[in-house]
Amino acid sequence: MGTSVSCSWIGGRKCAREMCVKKTLIARVAVAVLCFSLGAFAKDKDKENNSEIKFSARTELVLIPTLVTDKSGAHIIGLKKEDFTVLENGSQRPIATFEEITSNPQHLLRPSKPNEFSNSMNGSGSKRRVTLIVLDFINTPFMDQSYARKELLKYLSQSVDRREPTGLYTLSRSGIHVIHDFTTDPGVLIAALHKVNGDASQLVDTPENMEALTGTASPQGSAGLDAGTAGMTGGGSPGSAAAMANQVQQEATRLQTMIEDQALNFQSFEQRLAITLTLQGMQQVAQTLAGFPGRKSLIWASGGFPFSVSDNTMQLAPAGRDSLADVLPLYEHTWQLLNDAQIALYPVDVKGLQSNSPGASIRMPNALNRPGAYLRGASWRQMDTEATFQTFAGNTGGRAYFNSNDLVKGFRDAVHDSAEYYMLGYYLDRSNTKPGWRKLAVKVKREHVDVRARRGFFVTNATVNPETSRDSDIASALKSPLDYTALSLVARWDTVETSKEAGKKGVRYIVNVAPDSDLIDAIDDNHVSLDFVAAATTATGLQADRPVGKRIDLHPTPELLAAIRQKGVGYRGVIDLAPGEYTVRFVVRDNLTGRVGSVAAPLKVE
Repeated sequence: MGTSVSCSWIGGRKCAREMCVKKTLIARVAVAVLCFSLGAFAKDKDKENNSEIKFSARTELVLIPTLVTDKSGAHIIGLKKEDFTVLENGSQRPIATFEEITSNPQHLLRPSKPNEFSNSMNGSGSKRRVTLIVLDFINTPFMDQSYARKELLKYLSQSVDRREPTGLYTLSRSGIHVIHDFTTDPGVLIAALHKVNGDASQLVDTPENMEALTGTASPQGSAGLDAGTAGMTGGGSPGSAAAMANQVQQEATRLQTMIEDQALNFQSFEQRLAITLTLQGMQQVAQTLAGFPGRKSLIWASGGFPFSVSDNTMQLAPAGRDSLADVLPLYEHTWQLLNDAQIALYPVDVKGLQSNSPGASIRMPNALNRPGAYLRGASWRQMDTEATFQTFAGNTGGRAYFNSNDLVKGFRDAVHDSAEYYMLGYYLDRSNTKPGWRKLAVKVKREHVDVRARRGFFVTNATVNPETSRDSDIASALKSPLDYTALSLVARWDTVETSKEAGKKGVRYIVNVAPDSDLIDAIDDNHVSLDFVAAATTATGLQADRPVGKRIDLHPTPELLAAIRQKGVGYRGVIDLAPGEYTVRFVVRDNLTGRVGSVAAPLKVE
């Protein structure tokens, strides 16, 4: 069965169409294969993504959550559609949809019925808001993680509205982990924070960080080799001693060059791993929020991102010795999903107020032949972190917080911003077939106001055509601990029977996708195309067997079409399993729009 899925929105348009040195060799090889696959995918898609955009017959609605405030930060109420102007790449676009939204801080509750498992929530209308916090341990040095937890705990204990739907996830080398979901009292979240543990060997820990943690200094180039040379050349004639010293120095230089070259290769490998894990984490968060209408705030508490972004083109900047072209498809799809889910990103630099002077724990902050190198490197890294944070925040309509010990303000502002805003919508200009980043600008016919909205979105053939991300998105939904919500669905267990496979039982199940007008492509003779996939994992997290499922692709009769519009689409399947306890994840993908829904259900086979 293929493993991946695409999203039904494109850059905010509702598309009508870990690693450290201690890691084992097996993990490295697995990730190397992943990076190689991404590189191959990028090369295969390069011509397609750089050619003219080929739009489907459907239209695409670009949605833009927009904040309009006075100089004190208070929401400006009562604005009309006529007060707004939307520009795409500098050209004015007619506003097709308009709404002023005041959201409510109320709990979201999962439907609770015996033997039913749903990814939807009661009370998830456009007036409800959601705030999600991600503690990024991949890109946060160990020494900063405890400070982030302390500041987050301070905010939650002092400022959180007990009615506010607030989720807390962590991102580590093993993926996204749920500490607290939206359906539980935030008071429980405060207690849960005390159980969040760090890892003393994160991907981004520099040699200086590790020295401070372990008390062990890194080798200092060829200085140690030179010391050893004195003992080797102490005897013999001056001529022979000089010749040997020269030979040793040459070989030492070659050896040092080889070591530095391998170190750079490994750093490049680690960076690609960190980039892949970070972007995959963002994609999973976006997919789990995709089914909730309206603006969502995503607080990304981190020490930085493992990449740099050019604000003009929104392309990943070259890092080190080579480019990052092999991860561009993953990067662009991440932006698509963030914009589709109407997520405003609030990066919070958990390192707090920064001093780039080396601490007392760093014994050799500068190489003897490069005075000031530590200070220059630290300053550059900090400026790069701040610039990338600002780019991500600005282009999603959020705000970045850095170089401050008041992290609570960042957490508080993220919640406040989603309380009141305007939602603007316009149809994508289909005459513009050039791929790439589309710049957005929103203007208001009022003086002395601040306007904040996302500043653009990607459009490529890969993002317009949902089929290109089918396998990767299904795989993501199957392995993620989060329910994907772009499609609302309910799963239930049916009967158990003897399996054709020895020692197994056949467990029948029913999955029903809720009625949704976007499931039906009226332009294409009422076309409906859905993938249904189910996969079971054991209590230890191992996959029990290959995923099973089926594609339903049809042009329904008038009678069946009426039933789909009234009751949705149902599928009956069977999964064969040996006796034991499992978690079965059901995934449904709409192949016409790329939207994904998923839900997990416990199962005991006797």
